[in-house]
Amino acid sequence: MMATFVISVCTFSLMVLLLNTVHSTILGNNYEPNLRRNNIRSTGLDGMFSQSDFTSASKRRTQAVENKRRRVRDATDSKCSIPEEQMIALSDPSHTSFYTFNDSNFNLAMIWTGPDGKELMALTTMEYTFYSAQSHLWISNNFGRSFTSINHLIEGAIIRATDGIFKSSIDPQRVILVSYMPDMSKTETRLYGTLNGGKKFTKSIAPFYLDGSIVFHNTDANRLLAHSPYQQFKLWVSNDFGIHWKDVQRNVLSYAWGSKEMEPGVLFAVVSSGSTGSVTQRLMRSTDYGESFLAMKENVYSFGVQGNFVFAAMDGGKKNEERVLYVSKDDGETWNPTQLPVITINQFFSVLDMNEGMLFIHVDDEGGTGSGTLYTSDADGIVFSVSLKKHLYAERSATTDFYRVTSMRGVYLASQVGDDLSIHTNITFDRGGIWHPVKAPEGSVCKNSATSCNLQIHNRYSQTEGLNVPSSPLSQQNAVGLILAHGNVADALETHPPDVFVSNDGGYNWTKALAGPHHYTLTNNGGLLLAISAEQDVTNIIKFSYDEGHCWNEYQFIKEPFSITGLLPEPSTNSLNVSIWGFGVEDRRWRIVTIDFSAVLKNECTEADFVEWVPHLSNNNKGCLLGLNETFERVKPDSLCHLNYIHRPKAKVSDPCLCTKDDYECDFGFSRKGESEECEVSADVNPSQLDVCINGVKEKISTWGYRKIPGDKCVKGFQPVRSMDNLQQQCTNGLESNLSVEQQDGHEVRTATIVMILLAVTFFSGILLFLLYRHGKLPCTKPSLPSYRYSQLSREDSVDKMVNLESHPTYHDSSDEEMLE
Repeated sequence: MMATFVISVCTFSLMVLLLNTVHSTILGNNYEPNLRRNNIRSTGLDGMFSQSDFTSASKRRTQAVENKRRRVRDATDSKCSIPEEQMIALSDPSHTSFYTFNDSNFNLAMIWTGPDGKELMALTTMEYTFYSAQSHLWISNNFGRSFTSINHLIEGAIIRATDGIFKSSIDPQRVILVSYMPDMSKTETRLYGTLNGGKKFTKSIAPFYLDGSIVFHNTDANRLLAHSPYQQFKLWVSNDFGIHWKDVQRNVLSYAWGSKEMEPGVLFAVVSSGSTGSVTQRLMRSTDYGESFLAMKENVYSFGVQGNFVFAAMDGGKKNEERVLYVSKDDGETWNPTQLPVITINQFFSVLDMNEGMLFIHVDDEGGTGSGTLYTSDADGIVFSVSLKKHLYAERSATTDFYRVTSMRGVYLASQVGDDLSIHTNITFDRGGIWHPVKAPEGSVCKNSATSCNLQIHNRYSQTEGLNVPSSPLSQQNAVGLILAHGNVADALETHPPDVFVSNDGGYNWTKALAGPHHYTLTNNGGLLLAISAEQDVTNIIKFSYDEGHCWNEYQFIKEPFSITGLLPEPSTNSLNVSIWGFGVEDRRWRIVTIDFSAVLKNECTEADFVEWVPHLSNNNKGCLLGLNETFERVKPDSLCHLNYIHRPKAKVSDPCLCTKDDYECDFGFSRKGESEECEVSADVNPSQLDVCINGVKEKISTWGYRKIPGDKCVKGFQPVRSMDNLQQQCTNGLESNLSVEQQDGHEVRTATIVMILLAVTFFSGILLFLLYRHGKLPCTKPSLPSYRYSQLSREDSVDKMVNLESHPTYHDSSDEEMLE
């Protein structure tokens, strides 16, 4: 389970001021949602839908494009069309059902709660300036075909439209609703919790005003975390699913449970103490669920927890103008500074991913360019190397197009900013070792393209800029090699409405599947693709493909078109049930259409329907990548069959491959130019200073410029030498000693003066000092390569709050609510 961490500049006094402002706003119930419904966007998964105005902003430089379309089969093709009797069966009420809620509240959230995928809970809320209406709660026990009102279980409460519904990531039947108190002057919070998916709710009063999210424990569904800045910034713990709460720390600025890879009782918090002008911020750790705490590090401004790693942004000296990122792999017991160049407090960084045994970190460029450098780490998270320069990360919107393709090991997508401020899409197949432009579909032509003609893929940045991109790139682990994405064929990303493209080999080759923007999703382990056009405000047509996007059939699921908010497949990847959500044009009431595509894919897949597939056959290594040659089992594209619920794609792994340069990324201080395989010393690095401090000891890196990619299984073949020679000299990096700049400067002056006096007294003393230095008896005086400095590390999205806009779990476990803005 992952989360994204972003650094921004923040002071304690400013935080207090902002929180007091937010407090007065909340207590006044002062909300102002946008009432327009014609531009609703969907997560593509179970989430919260709301009415938001997808406004346009400034666009990047664009150029016109003209595609030479690949011939796509449609329902008129005899080899593509579904038998008429199956289409008739699809329209039967047993396979297509329609339900209208007697409800026109502005916001709708829905969550799957049942263990077998049948139970679906829906919550509608209404908040506008000083007005709040009663919330409505509904439950379905038949995949959303019909709903029953259960308002009486929450006593007519007004549930918060923001941070009002939370679901456990380890038990889908555990849901908590956060309600406003009838008396808004009380600093308390009313909670409604269910342990059985909405069959029964228990009301409780939390003795604090909840700010932000309720944070569920990673392994114990009963344990919760909450925070309230209005009662001395207290951190609260519940051990009985919100019935009772205990404050465990005060003056808490940030907090988090330890990851599921750590001991279950681990809890971290940054605690502030001291008076104005001499505030100290300590990283505290508990190993007993908050019963007791010990200080781990001083001068910590923020932190983050991912997998086995704990990151902390600490004071880097220079009058509190810089921060240093430290990393720990033993739950905070020992720490090492990450080896990255210096940045100022006006810059930021973001930990983007560490799903495959390594880390991707974005470091902002100076000057507010909206781009920075993407770095990859070694397996210890200490030594980083340049992966991609001019990586797009819009600071004002905290938006990046970085995307991990979950259907293919080692594949990532990222956007890069050109010298002319145009945006280009890049793809890597080896965890950031080498990046390539995305290959355009065969036969595509770019109009007026002076440089290149590639596929440019739209992602989150395009959505924040107001482009009609209803779905971000989509992939699923069980749909091996399959990727859906919006894009255009050109030499740069464009602002006109994109088309839908599909790759069935992990991003090596692409085909144009659908013209224009669409809501889309996939199910049946990739055996069924579903799409609804987003070019018109209303529609009643759904498109489906059973052969990886080559053949598309259309199905009119209802006579009266309505405004579509998105598609919601059942959580099981093998399911054939999909729900279409939206609202009526005239009555503004919410609607749901549920379709069971087992009428089309009615036969269960047999052995004859499967075919073996080898990934990465399009590269130069004939299928070998990251040291392995893998063979997967996939359903034949033209098989009209469905997988049963217990089926999982089979993978057979061959013997490890021989190592090539593709199995290596550039080592610390080295980088590749373009798509070259050669690693060369970076222009801004002095090769004589390629040293690293690890556990307080300086290590000298001996390298040919290559470092095996973490997790790569290759053997023999290309074997560059890389070793760390322990100099047995204590690092005197001021970051480790926590000395101020003035103290460091004074220390260095005194040391230099003493050395000069000794050398002046006698020649033999100089020889003695030299010999002592050579034998490691003097402190290390060679300057270490400086670490990156950071401002504040903060958690951008709650694991239990957000559904990733990529429509699949990349940094977060599948959760169930998000309001798109």
